[in-house]
Amino acid sequence: MQRAVASCGLSRAQVVDRMNALASDSGVKLTTGNARLLSPATFEKWLNPADREHLPSVLALEVFCLAVGSVQPLAQLLGLLGCGVMTAEDKRLRDYGHVCWETKRRRKAVRQLEMELEDDLGLANRHR
Repeated sequence: MQRAVASCGLSRAQVVDRMNALASDSGVKLTTGNARLLSPATFEKWLNPADREHLPSVLALEVFCLAVGSVQPLAQLLGLLGCGVMTAEDKRLRDYGHVCWETKRRRKAVRQLEMELEDDLGLANRHR
């Protein structure tokens, strides 16, 4: 999260403001307890790698990613589970690969049917 904040071009206060605005617009609560808004102090605790007691929720992490314009923090979390983030381009390439694989599979099925038809027709012609 620290690297995402450092590279987003916003101050920490601006990120907090943006997160609060996004959460408010979406009806999402970023913190536990009675606090309605994310405070700069809580945000600083989230950014402190030594503080393992104050971690953002997955929902807060999603809002953070939207606020800073980076999916990298979410990608790192998913990486721990053996997963990754797929961009729109990644999805198109995956879909292209699926179509290529399906086309290859269907060509093989066509060849198999053609061989069976040739065998059937060859036997039928021999019996005449």
